[in-house]
Amino acid sequence: MKSDKLFKSIWNINGLLIFIGIVISILFIAFQILSNIFDTSNNEQPVLNLAQDEKQEEKWSLGYPQKIGQTDIYYIPLESEKLSIEKKRIAEYDFSSNARYTKTRSKNVLLINSTTNNSTWLFDSTDQLVININPLISNEYKEIAKSHGMSYEVINSDSNGDNTLDDTDKRTFAISKIDGSNYSEIISGYNQIVTSSINSEGNLFVVYINNNEVYSMLVDMNTFNVIMKDALPRVGSS
Repeated sequence: MKSDKLFKSIWNINGLLIFIGIVISILFIAFQILSNIFDTSNNEQPVLNLAQDEKQEEKWSLGYPQKIGQTDIYYIPLESEKLSIEKKRIAEYDFSSNARYTKTRSKNVLLINSTTNNSTWLFDSTDQLVININPLISNEYKEIAKSHGMSYEVINSDSNGDNTLDDTDKRTFAISKIDGSNYSEIISGYNQIVTSSINSEGNLFVVYINNNEVYSMLVDMNTFNVIMKDALPRVGSS
């Protein structure tokens, strides 16, 4: 009987030790996995010398490359840690103390042809905020998909007069060819784009809000001319 009790005690102790070993192993593996996930020191992109950054405020980096439809052209945003653009230096103004920094904002767009290796910047400077980049593609999820161009939402004017370009300013809606050429501003000083897409005739259809009014328009994607623009009717109006 004593030997049976001794055997059971040894078995219980061995089982407990095995259980503790399994728990420790699981915790160790989980720790290693989480450390690799949250340790960004080895994955952090270096600061790039692609534009001026004399005060080391921009810390330039490239955004994620996106292929434009079935073409050989990619667009890559040039991103900055600096949320805004100061249009006029104000004396004794501690810009770094104002909560205007976040990751990340685009201030230019690089377009690269993967066949010819030609690349070009959409703008000649970084004096604008590019808040939206959208390829204009018809029949996007079909074999007959066609890329007609690109659209952009840009902040390039200090509409509220605070000497800073940021997301409180009004926007400009612009389009270009897929390689970035023929950049043309279509709508200036609006509040929001509701939708924009290529219709069945290959024209760009846009609905946008300006102040309290909502407008729709059609744009010829060959000439980039506005075909028509109308304010949406109020409910109950004839």
